[in-house]
Amino acid sequence: MLGRRARSILAVLVVLVMVAISVGACAPATPAPTPVSPTNTPAPTTVPPTNTPAPTTAPATPAGAAPVRLAILMTGEITDLSWNAQMYRAAMGIKEKLGIDVAYSEQIAPADGERVMREYADEGYNLIIAHSFSYGDAVFRVAQDYPNVNFAWAGGMNKTAQNVADYDQPFYQASYLIGILAGGVSKGTMNFLGGFDIPVCHSMAEAFKAGARSVNPNSTLLASYVGDWGDVAKAKEAALAQIDAGADFGIGCGEGPTLGMIEAAKERGVYATGYVGDMSEIAPDTVLTSLVWNLYPLLETMVKDVQAGTFQPGKFYSLGVAQGAFEMPINPKLKDKVPASVLEQVEKAKADIIAGKLEVPYIPQ
Repeated sequence: MLGRRARSILAVLVVLVMVAISVGACAPATPAPTPVSPTNTPAPTTVPPTNTPAPTTAPATPAGAAPVRLAILMTGEITDLSWNAQMYRAAMGIKEKLGIDVAYSEQIAPADGERVMREYADEGYNLIIAHSFSYGDAVFRVAQDYPNVNFAWAGGMNKTAQNVADYDQPFYQASYLIGILAGGVSKGTMNFLGGFDIPVCHSMAEAFKAGARSVNPNSTLLASYVGDWGDVAKAKEAALAQIDAGADFGIGCGEGPTLGMIEAAKERGVYATGYVGDMSEIAPDTVLTSLVWNLYPLLETMVKDVQAGTFQPGKFYSLGVAQGAFEMPINPKLKDKVPASVLEQVEKAKADIIAGKLEVPYIPQ
């Protein structure tokens, strides 16, 4: 039997063990560390899996190729039916087809771009795409501190660095084809509304006019710039003035200008064109067609360059109609408004571009 002193020590030990067990059971589990999320902006999001069945054999990185982790920054929402939605859709396609790690951050203000890019680089992402012209300065600052990380931005002006690529937005090619469509549908006066008079917008306007005049040499284009990418009300006011001056078919450069134009066209009962994505659902009786930018070929090309070790030095990626980067779907509800002969002209011009028989005029200023 234990002595009195031994029994007392044992009792104390039992109590201490019970207390320790009790405290351990009630204490909250230590949370796993999480990446710092942008202030007042959504945290970087990993692209979720879709309902697409998994392939029988998982897509693998080619033998000897560098593994790629892709991260994308966007200034707007992925549900905008335009600039950001198309990038998100392409990213989802890349994730599903190539089986690489993809993450994105939406609604990242240009002022926050540098910080978010650094976070992605620190987390091991080796291909970071800044999907806005507004991120330009930040991209080049960050890239200097991460020479082994590959960056790309939507500059559209062939401004690159050793580890920074630029990608073009040759919207003018698709704009030419839509001009053919407009020339065959319009009574003769069309309108163009851009955010700023920069090369990507100016070349769109000139190509649209050229396409329309290939059908109707006497057609007129009313063009103006509102000085803003997002002010829909201001764009609507400008578009109404153009429509009241006789325009009956419009195209825009920039999401805000296009949405304002669509609202104005809807009020006046004329036609408008969607921008970057299919916008026909916004105004089914107004949006006759859309300039749809398919970003999958661009992302696939960049990813394969990283895998092959040929991304650097940074290059200027320019994928147009011939590379399958653009579509011009006709709104099914309004298809009967377009003469069959006009659709044939559009398809012939598109085929000629792809075959190298037709070079769309590029007039940046």
